[in-house]
Amino acid sequence: MSFPFSDDHDMIREAVRGVLQDAYDGGKGPEHIYKSGAGYDAELWTSFAQDLGMAGIAIDEAYGGAALGDLGRVVIMEELGASLASIPFSPCSTIASDMIAGVGSDEAKEEWLPKIAAGEAIFAYTDGHHALTVEGGKLSGRVNMVLYGAQADVLLMSFRDGDKFKLIGIPQGVKGYGAETVETMDPTRSFSNITLQDVMMKDVMHLGEGTPEQFDAIVKTSFIGLAAECVGGAQKALDMTLEYLGQRVQFGRPIASFQAIKHRAADMYIAIEAARNAVYAAAMAEGDDKVEAALIAKAYASDAFFDVAGHAIQLHGGIGFTWEYPLHYFFKRARANRAVFGQSAREYERLATILLGEAA
Repeated sequence: MSFPFSDDHDMIREAVRGVLQDAYDGGKGPEHIYKSGAGYDAELWTSFAQDLGMAGIAIDEAYGGAALGDLGRVVIMEELGASLASIPFSPCSTIASDMIAGVGSDEAKEEWLPKIAAGEAIFAYTDGHHALTVEGGKLSGRVNMVLYGAQADVLLMSFRDGDKFKLIGIPQGVKGYGAETVETMDPTRSFSNITLQDVMMKDVMHLGEGTPEQFDAIVKTSFIGLAAECVGGAQKALDMTLEYLGQRVQFGRPIASFQAIKHRAADMYIAIEAARNAVYAAAMAEGDDKVEAALIAKAYASDAFFDVAGHAIQLHGGIGFTWEYPLHYFFKRARANRAVFGQSAREYERLATILLGEAA
């Protein structure tokens, strides 16, 4: 299967890889972020979003974006996975921008999409379907584990209103808004618990509305970006492993020459290539096929990343378990990605429902 990557995609990949690998600095970048305790690199985000102009890669040209769609976004997410860069491209430039573009009002699109594309505003997203209450014109509730929630200028939330879902935006800093960062197994990303206590509805932005099916489709297609990040992380783990296998000598020859080692490396490569094809196919899919393809990509790529990162640590032997060697950051990202939006078993169940209908 061929994929229609253009010269623009290749140029973007090369530019993004250069910036992000410089920041990665052989593993010193993730180590620096871990020691900072912030899970966020503000300087890198400014360089990436404003100087390189990558925050609007999939946003329509009418709103200042590059309009390169999911394929453009996949290119960037692969490089983010390979560098573990601590910047809020996901969720700001994936699910949040897609929510505004998909169900936002014309006014919301005109106000916020150009700011996201220019790197002037950070958005996070979480659903508040079972977490929010509105009484007496005041909004209250609590949501946990919001990706880059503490750094977001605006927190997007969706909640049910009759047979519709509404999309609202809550600016950080309004009275009653609280964000508490949470320590997780993955120190290269920031997660927060958000508390809303009697936030005045007049301070809440009403950005749009849609059907539950529209919201669900946007959430599921955002899985493509996460799956691409998994492919990038898995590829980096494999590259580190192949370099080590060619250098490490046992019994007078490189361990890369041992049959069991070669077979394990080949299995890792096959898993990555299968995941990569699933991600690219999902990025190219249209209509209802896109949701199904996104489920396949997320389920397969997140499992593949976890398996590859685990094998990579085993093949490195003792050094793979040391804190100083950066491979453990990829294993932790792989483990965390398996849980984002639910374990892969959830996607397989959704696919079974699509395939088998009520019989599933």
